[in-house]
Amino acid sequence: MLILGLSIGDERYGVQATQVIEVVPLIELRKVPLADKCIRGIFNYRGYPTPVVDLCQLFESRNCISNLSTRIIIVEYTALTGVKRSIGLIAEKVTNVMNCKVSEMENSGIQQDQNNFLGLIYTHNSEMIQLIDTNRILPDSISSQLMSELG
Repeated sequence: MLILGLSIGDERYGVQATQVIEVVPLIELRKVPLADKCIRGIFNYRGYPTPVVDLCQLFESRNCISNLSTRIIIVEYTALTGVKRSIGLIAEKVTNVMNCKVSEMENSGIQQDQNNFLGLIYTHNSEMIQLIDTNRILPDSISSQLMSELG
């Protein structure tokens, strides 16, 4: 399995490459008035307005730091309404892709309703990298704000 590595603060996470459509540089986003703090804005991705969620804001209540390795990860997301659409996820230090075997991954031993998007842990170069399920990452309050691409 291929995993795209990323950071949120000092912690390392990964997203299965099969969930990723594309990784693009961090660009200026159009703000959305009165939207949740996690929704940093929208941008035109391949002809469609695409909402962008800041993972640092979601995990740590702060905006991701803008540096050379900060990226927008485009994924297909299924909103609470059942509608599938592309969304962007801002993450820090999006720097590598790792190849691992599922048999090399371990359960964290911790499960809570509010973090049910966290999955197995893979150890790579003495670093623990926890998988993120991009279809479960957004709380219901944010997911319900996402509409279809055609409105």
